[in-house]
Amino acid sequence: MKQVNRWAVLVILSAALAVISLDNTIVNVALPRLQEDLGATTSQLQWVIDAYSVVFAGSLLLAGSLGDRFGRRRMLLTGLGIFILGSLLAVTVDNASTLTACRALMGLGGAFIMPSTLSILVQVFRDPKERAQAIGTWAAVAGLGVAIGPIVGGLLLEHFSWHAIFWVNPPIAAAVFVAVLLLVPESLDPSKPRLDLLGAVLSGIGLIALVVTIIEIPDAGIDVFTITTALIAVISLGSFIWWEKRAPRALLPLQYFKQRVFSSSIVIVAMVYFALMGAMFFLPQFLQLVQGMTPLQSGIAVLPGAGGLLTASLVSPKLADRFGTKRLVVIGMSVVTVGMVFFSFLTISTPYAYVGIVFGAIGAGLGLTLPQATNGVLSSVPTERSGMGSAVNDAMGELGGSFGVAILGATMSICYRQNIEHAITEAGANISLLPASAVAAARESLAAASIAGAQIPDSLGIIYREVVGKAFVTGMTWALLIGAGVSLVGVLIAWKFLPQHVERVEE
Repeated sequence: MKQVNRWAVLVILSAALAVISLDNTIVNVALPRLQEDLGATTSQLQWVIDAYSVVFAGSLLLAGSLGDRFGRRRMLLTGLGIFILGSLLAVTVDNASTLTACRALMGLGGAFIMPSTLSILVQVFRDPKERAQAIGTWAAVAGLGVAIGPIVGGLLLEHFSWHAIFWVNPPIAAAVFVAVLLLVPESLDPSKPRLDLLGAVLSGIGLIALVVTIIEIPDAGIDVFTITTALIAVISLGSFIWWEKRAPRALLPLQYFKQRVFSSSIVIVAMVYFALMGAMFFLPQFLQLVQGMTPLQSGIAVLPGAGGLLTASLVSPKLADRFGTKRLVVIGMSVVTVGMVFFSFLTISTPYAYVGIVFGAIGAGLGLTLPQATNGVLSSVPTERSGMGSAVNDAMGELGGSFGVAILGATMSICYRQNIEHAITEAGANISLLPASAVAAARESLAAASIAGAQIPDSLGIIYREVVGKAFVTGMTWALLIGAGVSLVGVLIAWKFLPQHVERVEE
């Protein structure tokens, strides 16, 4: 590989990653506007969000392997082009179904972008210490984009229509596209192996079916559709494992899972995103529904978590050198566990200072952990298969986040429905002051209550927030305790299976 400016490449890759990380949460704050302008149902709005995740998860392994085979820079450029196209089409739509299709297209672009950024980083940074620092920066950007998405979305919606959340993508992505052409070197597996097409199809179908099942079960429950998607996931992923054991050049060589560092690291990556996306699912709703903040205010309010994650991710590599990978991940996941427990004590009247301090601590714990887990995954695979390794890392993060939102969200929804009638009864005569449609929305689901609450005048908003807030906080308490339990499992996995220091495999 010719001499390149490694740190300039890192900036460009981080910018590409920031675009898609930001897009994970920027759309959420626009849901009330989308419902009003497009006449979308709650279910349609959910799929505007979820279409991205479904296609993203199903395409990752294929995208990573295509990068190893045909060139990682080429796949990064392809992903940027697809993402730009999806964003431009999104600003022209006039119905929710077409917008969902555009979001799916953007998810496909994101699937080509994310593993490409990480695999190129591995190729450019050959020195282990520099590579660990670069991965720390990459992890910081990935988490930071998710956290500041609501802020950017809130700022745009304060001054423009919902179209602005899609207009912001093309100019940034186009600038990154040009920078990649000029400064990022090409790299690929010199053996140019045959592509495992059957493995790609089976893994794609299986992951898509799995994510759809995870998304649908909290609201739909166990019905014909979710049973069908679950069976498709089991059959496809089971067939994928069977085939990968026999494929001449496997899409995902299963022998990597026999390595303790690889297996434990990808599980910890999933748990980090389980906690991150679970917290990002609850906190904005708590701040807006219960404490009456605007979307912009709630976005700004999550900055302590973003700051903690950014700072800890940047110092994580140096701390790992000094104290060891195992010790640092155990400390990080322990901080997340304690933070989740403290979050479960939130009430309607909890001051923001408490929320900010706890979320900052959770962000710091995640920031200490994520770079080390990601480095563990990539250190366990040969450099020529870095596209595949990056794709596995990203897929586990996506699945972990989906499970976090689904499991914690389902727990909260069940508890919410069990407590909302009691909260309405406790409100007494005040409930008659609220629009009947808003009360019906509160009974239907938290998602419907959230959208209805945004349309209630401020004078009645206090009553509505108190009614919905009591049921919400009860459900959130139990959900966060489950999240703390999952994080505690991560502590035990790190203590049992991670080595004191992660060393790169022989190439």
